[in-house]
Amino acid sequence: MPVSAKEKELAAVGLSVAAGCRPCTDHHVTVARKARATDDEIRAAVADAIAVRNQATGIMHAHALSHFGMAAAPNVVDALERAERIRAYVRLGAAFAVNCTSSLEHALAAAGRSGITVDDITQVCELAGFIRGRAKAHVEDLAKTGAAAGV
Repeated sequence: MPVSAKEKELAAVGLSVAAGCRPCTDHHVTVARKARATDDEIRAAVADAIAVRNQATGIMHAHALSHFGMAAAPNVVDALERAERIRAYVRLGAAFAVNCTSSLEHALAAAGRSGITVDDITQVCELAGFIRGRAKAHVEDLAKTGAAAGV
């Protein structure tokens, strides 16, 4: 079953949030609503993206502390066991967007359990790469504007 417009936009909302891109988030929330996503569905996409982002932060925290012989128990919110298609798409894209291989491995496993195809995974990852690139461009533009203004 191909990714629907609504599923794609809900994934894009999550990807935008995970990538930390406000302009992308604003755009994709608007487009998700046009694709008939409910506010509850949009909020769930946001919550799932934040969970992945927090998971990635916890994993990196533990990894960094391991270099000092310290252990940290990251606060990992693991709702990946829920195999709902939209959440699987959001988590897959968000893990890709935040460059967290551990989260991506979990998301790929969840995607497989939910019946998401390789083509669908490729499409979501391409979207994540595009949004990640746009987020970077927005940050670079802001930095250039600030530098030019002498901020």
